[in-house]
Amino acid sequence: MDFSTFAEEAELIAGAGDAEDALDLMRRLARAERTQWAVAVRRTVTRGELDGEALLQAVEDIHRQVKEKYERNLRALRATSRDLILRGGDNPIIRAFRELDALL
Repeated sequence: MDFSTFAEEAELIAGAGDAEDALDLMRRLARAERTQWAVAVRRTVTRGELDGEALLQAVEDIHRQVKEKYERNLRALRATSRDLILRGGDNPIIRAFRELDALL
């Protein structure tokens, strides 16, 4: 499950869902190997009651983590492509990295 789908479903559950809906989302996240997200959703259900505000906060926290990971990966890609451009000589792969670097 991608983040957008997760966030949309979690927001719907927080607004109009119940604890069983949140637990169903948690199970689907676990099956999709999004364990950290599943744990965050599970923590919003206590004694059969859903804490909608906690669920929305979990979505915000996960969004921040996803964004930070994306930015780290983008920086690493930039560094790698620039290193290849500087040291790779002239061949089709390096030319492709030059074009990619212009987009980054």
